[in-house]
Amino acid sequence: MRAKFGVVVLGAWIAAVAQAGDPKIREVQVQFPKGETGATLKGKLKGDESVDYKVRATAGQSMVIVFEPGNPSAYFNVLPPGSDAAIFIGSTSGNRYEGTLAADGTYTIRVYLMRNAARRNESSSYTLEVGVSGGAKKAEAGPAAGQPPAKVDASGHVKCSKGGLPLDQQCAFRVVRDLPRKAADVWIARAGTAAPPSWRFLRYAGKAFTTDGPGKIDARRQDDNWVVGVDGKETYLLPDALIHGG
Repeated sequence: MRAKFGVVVLGAWIAAVAQAGDPKIREVQVQFPKGETGATLKGKLKGDESVDYKVRATAGQSMVIVFEPGNPSAYFNVLPPGSDAAIFIGSTSGNRYEGTLAADGTYTIRVYLMRNAARRNESSSYTLEVGVSGGAKKAEAGPAAGQPPAKVDASGHVKCSKGGLPLDQQCAFRVVRDLPRKAADVWIARAGTAAPPSWRFLRYAGKAFTTDGPGKIDARRQDDNWVVGVDGKETYLLPDALIHGG
């Protein structure tokens, strides 16, 4: 990998396990050697096999991937945490990806053969260089760290609970939208807290949610809404219209 990206490419410790959902997809957990920020991975696939390389990263870090296939019909895609909607498609964008990551979690680098080559049962060896560098995105000073700002794009109430389902309460919210980026900052008054409320801050970007405080985010789709849980102790129902307007 090119030095200008500041990524060191070394061998990785990897452990491959079969993916329960599809036996033709091999899953490889990737861990960089201690103190290093990258790895060179070598592999081979045949026919309609695919390989999913799983890489943990943090919002604000930079990821660089360089793919060198032995068959011109071999490509890779990049999938963000918790989603099958690729943020990079190699068959249309080439064999190099570089981007700043929008969310914390496990990213999937999926290596595969195009359908025409897979049908002919072709094979391909390949080298995949993966680097993740830079510090994690820090919580912004000011409103994001506590109270919502005085000026917001919308406010109201959403269904919520102090725990999991069912959503048996109403929580006040404030939202500041970044429509060009299809992103939003959302403050929600935690269920069960007395006035003045304690606010939960959620950032939506890249079809994923992050928070500036402790807690593991679990977000899933439900019709035209997001159901967002934090450590199983807080759950919120966020309509698409809250995030995107309309």
